[in-house]
Amino acid sequence: MKGLLIKSLKNITYASILLFCNLAMAGQLTVDVANNYPYKNLIERTDDVKVIYITNDESLICRVEVILDNMKWSSVEKKVSKEFFNNDPLSNCLSRESAEKILFQSFLQFGQGL
Repeated sequence: MKGLLIKSLKNITYASILLFCNLAMAGQLTVDVANNYPYKNLIERTDDVKVIYITNDESLICRVEVILDNMKWSSVEKKVSKEFFNNDPLSNCLSRESAEKILFQSFLQFGQGL
């Protein structure tokens, strides 16, 4: 029983270290400008739009967080090549459909007056 507990604690420690290393390698980018719909409207309407990413060898995994007042929307993670990410990180990490849904939800939640 005692050996099983020690083994479990070691596994938890290793998993925590691995998770911390991945988080330490994560980058964050705040997007201030976009030229196309719905991304431009999303940036203008909300308080903050962040692209959070973890870099691998030839690609990266990214997701987008959108904040308006006390509401926060997070997209699902996407795997993107570095070339596409550098060209337009927001539209490559957040699908057009997801951006439209977040924009629509921001109007439902906070009304037309913002």
